[in-house]
Amino acid sequence: MLRLSQILAVTGLIVNGFALVIVIPLLVALLVGQYDSAWAFLLCSVAGLIFGLFSMRMNPNRDLNDLTRLEGMGGVAFGWLAVAIFGSIPYTIKGIGFVDALFESMSGFTTTGATILSDFGVFNSSMFFYRGFTQWLGGMGILVLFVAILPHLAIGGRQLFFAETSSASTEKLTPRIVHTARSLWGYYFILSMAQAMIMYWFGMPLIDSFSNTFATMAAGGFSPHPASIMGYKSPAIEWIIIVFMLLAGSNFTLQVKALRGEWRSFFGNSELRAYLLIILVSSLILTGLLMPNQAGIALNFRTALFQNLSILTTTGFASVDFELWSESAKTVLLVLMFIGGCSGSAGGGIKVIRLVLLIKFLRRVILRTIYPEMILRIRLQDKTFKESDVQPAISFVMLYFCFFAIGGTITALLENNIIVGYTGVIATLGNIGPGFGAIGPMGSFAGLTTISKLIYTFLMWIGRLEIIALAVFMRKETWTDATWK
Repeated sequence: MLRLSQILAVTGLIVNGFALVIVIPLLVALLVGQYDSAWAFLLCSVAGLIFGLFSMRMNPNRDLNDLTRLEGMGGVAFGWLAVAIFGSIPYTIKGIGFVDALFESMSGFTTTGATILSDFGVFNSSMFFYRGFTQWLGGMGILVLFVAILPHLAIGGRQLFFAETSSASTEKLTPRIVHTARSLWGYYFILSMAQAMIMYWFGMPLIDSFSNTFATMAAGGFSPHPASIMGYKSPAIEWIIIVFMLLAGSNFTLQVKALRGEWRSFFGNSELRAYLLIILVSSLILTGLLMPNQAGIALNFRTALFQNLSILTTTGFASVDFELWSESAKTVLLVLMFIGGCSGSAGGGIKVIRLVLLIKFLRRVILRTIYPEMILRIRLQDKTFKESDVQPAISFVMLYFCFFAIGGTITALLENNIIVGYTGVIATLGNIGPGFGAIGPMGSFAGLTTISKLIYTFLMWIGRLEIIALAVFMRKETWTDATWK
C-alpha cells in the first residue's frame, strides 16, 4: 500500500533541507554586494520553507521511520522534482522564462550541465556560484545529506538511501547508513575544498574556482566561463581537473576504504580496473585520431584524456571545441557517452559496473550455447551473481535504450535535426551535458522548442534517478492501492 502522505512529507523534508542550505549562496551574494541575487535566494529559501513545513504538517502520522521501499523511491523521485522547481526561482527572478529556468535548475541538481544560457552576461558571480552549488548538492545526492543530518530518519532513511544509489554496487562502508552518509560527505567536502584551493593557487579567480570545483566533483560541468575550461587557457588547470574528474567518476566508497588502508579492496575492484582501462584505451585511440592537427603528442594526449574523462564521467567540461573534430574523433566521445562513471560515484550514465556484468553475462550465454552442460558462474570480486541478480542490470539497460530511442525520435522530429535530437537525449538522459551540433560544447539548448526542452528536462530527471525509481510510478498498478494515510 502506497501512503501519499508519507511521500509528501519526505518531499517537504527534502525541500526544507534545500531551503536551509540555500543560505550559503545567499551569504556569498551579500559578501560580494550583489543584493539583487541575495533577494532572489532569500525568496527561494522562504518559499521552500513554507512548502516544506506545510507538506510535513499534512502527514497525519508524523513518523517517517516506517517508510516502505516504494515510498522511499517516491520520496526520492518527487523530492528531486520539487527541489528543481523551487531551485528555478532565482533564475525566474533574473528574468529567465519558467521552462528555461526549470531546465537550468534540473540540469544543476541532476548534475547534467546542459544549459540554456547563450549570453553569460545575464548572470553575476553569485548566480554562477549558486548554479554550481546546485550541482555540488546533487553530486553526492541531496538525500544522503539529509539522512546524515537527520538521524531520526535512520530507518526510513535507509529506504531513501538505497532508492538513490545503484543496485549493482555491493560496496559497503559502515554498518549504519547515517555513518556511511557522513563519511562520504566528509570525503566529498575535503576533496572539493582541496580542488578549489589548488585552482585558486594556480590563478583561477576565487568564485570561479569554487564554481568549477562544484561542477567537477559533482560530475556536472557548469562552468562560469562561456568557453568552459578552454576559456582559462591554462594547462595546469586542465591537469588539476583531470585528476579530480578521475576521482569524481570512481567509487567514493572505495576511495574512503583505500584511505583507511584497505588497498586490496581498492585495487582488486573489477569495476575500477575496467574504468581505468576504458580511460587509457580510449585516450590512446583519440590521441592517434587527433595527431593530424599537428599540435604535438603531449598536447593531443592531454586533450584526449581531458575530453574522454569529461564525457565518461558525465562531467561535460570542454578544454577544446570538439564539435570541430573529425567524425572519427567524435565517435570515440559518442561511445563513451553510453557508458558513464562507476557505481557509487557522482557520475551518471549506464555505469561501468553494469557494463562489466552484462559482458560477463553475455559470455556465459555464448559459452552455454556451445557447451550446454557446462556450469558457469558470474563472479565479480568475491561475489557470485545468479541470473536473477543480473536481471536488474539488463532491465535498466533495456529501459535506458527505450527512453533513448523514443526521446531521440520525438526531439529529432521536433527540431528537424537528427544530430541534435539523438545526442541531446543521450546528453540529458546520461546527465552528460553537451551533445553535438547546435548543442555542442560551445553551444546551448536555448534555441530548441519548448516541448524539446521539457522532454530533455524530464530525461535529466529520470536519468539521475536511474530510470527504475521513476518508471515504477509510471505504472497504474503502483497507484491502485494508494491511500492518504
